[in-house]
Amino acid sequence: MKPFSSIAEVVRYISETNTHRNFLNYQTISGEWKSTSVSEFMEELENLTLGLREIGVVKGSPVGILAGSSTRWTLSDFAIMLAGGITVPLFGNISDENFGFEIEQTGLKYIFVAGDEQWQMLAHHRDSFTTVINMLDEDCHDPSIKYSDLVKKGREVKKNQPDLFKKMLNEIKPDDLATIVYTSGSTGLPKGAMLTHRNAVSLVHLNPFHRSHDKDVYLSVLPLAHIFARSINFLMMVWGVPIYYLRDIKTIGDVCKNLQPTILVLVPRIIEKIYDKIITKIRRSSFVKKTIGEWAVNVANREDDFYTACMLPIADKLVYSHLREALGGKIELVISGGAPLNPQLGRFFNHIGVPMLEGWGLTEAATVTCNRLEKNKIGSVGIPFDSIEIKIDEKGEILVKGPLVMKGYYKNEEATKQAFTPEGLLRTGDKGKIDADGYLTIEGRIKELYKTSTGEYIAPVPIEQELCKAPLIDMAVVVADGRKFASCLLFPDFEVLKNLKRDQSKEQVSDAEFLDSSFIKEEMDRLFTGLNQHLNHWEQIRGYKFVPNAPSVEGGELTPTMKMKRENVLKKYRQLIDKIYVEETI
Repeated sequence: MKPFSSIAEVVRYISETNTHRNFLNYQTISGEWKSTSVSEFMEELENLTLGLREIGVVKGSPVGILAGSSTRWTLSDFAIMLAGGITVPLFGNISDENFGFEIEQTGLKYIFVAGDEQWQMLAHHRDSFTTVINMLDEDCHDPSIKYSDLVKKGREVKKNQPDLFKKMLNEIKPDDLATIVYTSGSTGLPKGAMLTHRNAVSLVHLNPFHRSHDKDVYLSVLPLAHIFARSINFLMMVWGVPIYYLRDIKTIGDVCKNLQPTILVLVPRIIEKIYDKIITKIRRSSFVKKTIGEWAVNVANREDDFYTACMLPIADKLVYSHLREALGGKIELVISGGAPLNPQLGRFFNHIGVPMLEGWGLTEAATVTCNRLEKNKIGSVGIPFDSIEIKIDEKGEILVKGPLVMKGYYKNEEATKQAFTPEGLLRTGDKGKIDADGYLTIEGRIKELYKTSTGEYIAPVPIEQELCKAPLIDMAVVVADGRKFASCLLFPDFEVLKNLKRDQSKEQVSDAEFLDSSFIKEEMDRLFTGLNQHLNHWEQIRGYKFVPNAPSVEGGELTPTMKMKRENVLKKYRQLIDKIYVEETI
């Protein structure tokens, strides 16, 4: 298949090659799936595109989407770009400050909206928009226009101008701006990555995982405002794989059992939660099941050796087959991206028969590398896709060049200039190395190196990944910059904490009290003793504090893509951190 150069070409390809009845599927409030066939998708897309043109969307008009993933999200995205507009995806959980900044910088006047939280966000900025489109036709809001009415407008336009849609598709050029996707902003205000039509579809002609419409089902879990999820959405549509948009992440287990998907794309935080549920279920089983289950988990967590190879088939019959059934029993491919995946998790899931491939990309260049089913190097993020060039500079920074790399940052010439080398390669800000086989391993962010007050350097990410292997620890942040020794802040997994309190008959004790109990202190002492044995002296963790609340986007600890906002956490919990160092000097 030849590379595509625009969304218009992708639409033509889908209409000519795909006839699937369950092309896109949206989950209703009741949990039922509402399907849209390819022909229905094409008809609605044409009418929606014409409707947008009728209300004033022309070439270069920015149009926002503030909604959860759904069939209509995808239709709106395609229609905006085919009308010549620029899609601006907006996360529903960003700060009001960042939301206002993105609206003001892009000059948004048109926006699709759905969801109670999203409507509440919009309320503070309603005067900024001339046209608000109610994506789900809800009656409880007062938009400028309903989605269905916009489709009707387009239908009327089509009656009078039957060839207009084809003409609009022909007007789309590869270097036209298709979308502005804002970085999740781990520090400072977000930057808007400008992606052209060519950038957005440069990889969708590839199919390195050998998927097809007749054998696969894709459960879309991540928000489509996430560039990673949106890129995969394009891929699946071209591959002809039926897409099912998950309504609520909390229901992923039940949905997997009933839907039996073959493909999942997840961020590590979700993978960690699935692993924790498996461990918790095993630990709460009867003595015999618990003993066998813990043995099987230990086997799955081992490096590949002779013992592992001998034991895996036995463990599969006794335990792993049941774990796969809990996920629907048919998963053939899980792609992890958006943040570093702990190698132990990748090893575990591959050993239990759930093929997990880690990939890597960024807002400015979508998906750059990924492992392959036939060659999966745990701990690496795989090899580059065709047409993508990666290099490592003298500082260890990963540089990327290829048709998927953004045009630049919107209305930010200085940031754009800093983002590229003189030769035109994108500076990713990630540190990495490439092995003899061409596989890339991410070693952290260039700026994520701590220097202690004694002059030693510490890379926090590997230590944090080791800490998060402990069931009680949901997320961890190493503290060391400018300090005389390394310590850490720990965010507990509250489900595990609840079970531990019950096991110790301490349900009546507050979470904070229990986390400060002798039982937990002894557990943590064992954890740090084991961890520190494998660290250089200056890297060893000598103090810690639990943060007695869960990290969240709203609280400022996480980006919308579930990455830790390191600087925010260190600033927000400064007093807690200071206590570690005061107590250690007493």
